[in-house]
Amino acid sequence: MPRIHSLLFITFLWLVLLGCNKSDSPISTENWTYFATKDGLVDNNINDMTIDLLGNIWVATEFGVSRFDGSLWSKFNTPQGLIHHQVNAVAVGTDQKVWFATPFGVSSFHNNQWNSYTETDGLGYPYIYDVAVDNNNHPWFATGKGVSYFDGSTWENYVKIEGITLVHNIVRTVTVDQTNDKWFGTEFGISRFDGNNWQTFLAGNNQAGFVVSLFRDEDNVIWIGSLAGVSRYKDAQFTDYSMANGLIYNRVDAIARDHDGVMWFGTAFGVSSFDGEKWKSYTDKNGLPDKWVTSILVDQENNVWFGTKTRGIAVLKRQKAS
Repeated sequence: MPRIHSLLFITFLWLVLLGCNKSDSPISTENWTYFATKDGLVDNNINDMTIDLLGNIWVATEFGVSRFDGSLWSKFNTPQGLIHHQVNAVAVGTDQKVWFATPFGVSSFHNNQWNSYTETDGLGYPYIYDVAVDNNNHPWFATGKGVSYFDGSTWENYVKIEGITLVHNIVRTVTVDQTNDKWFGTEFGISRFDGNNWQTFLAGNNQAGFVVSLFRDEDNVIWIGSLAGVSRYKDAQFTDYSMANGLIYNRVDAIARDHDGVMWFGTAFGVSSFDGEKWKSYTDKNGLPDKWVTSILVDQENNVWFGTKTRGIAVLKRQKAS
């Protein structure tokens, strides 16, 4: 074949292959949006986030609470009704009542009305690490000395009783599964409560037993973040993941799942996503404003929100380009 014909043939073949690759393998594009105090956020030190039925994003920070309706930010602090400016966690029920956990008690917000509760009202301990709302819209509080539950009129408190109730009194996190069982992550294992009976799960080492985050996904699978990585509890079996598997860092402070089934894990050194086969990580080098991610939220449009320790919020929106 003459040289010029060979060059034309190679060029044609390259263009054909390029066209095939473009149509067969869509390119994933990622766009980032950022929110900080300059945009209306009450504080850049994010502790927790949740979303209500109307799509409002509620953000708990070190100095108050913010609510984002999709275009405008609203701010709430002690002058508006919060019991304390440091809000460790936020949760909202299907009744649209929002609960705030602080180091000095709890506050609720509903129909523009604020209420606050302390030990005087029946709360078991003032320092609240986390809050979750059960299937009856009743809040459960993870505290520095056991668990507190409020049914709207009376309080119940649970502390460690060897072999009977909680495995440990310092309860860092709480979640509720589809059957309304409550899961409590403590500094020495996990306790599950079905309303009558307690069950305890102890990890094989102290780091895995120190639980800092819990998440229940749409398949009723429980995900446990500890100082030693993340574990999946499904069909009474644990599956463990750590840096050896692809996780960016072993302490997992935040967990979420997007609408595509991808899991997201927030750590002090970035975020890792896991689709069941492949891992991908994000840090302050490729999108995050701060590598320490304290909370993760997936909104109604499948955008992933990352609350950071010191630099506000980053929102990741992914698109498929044909």
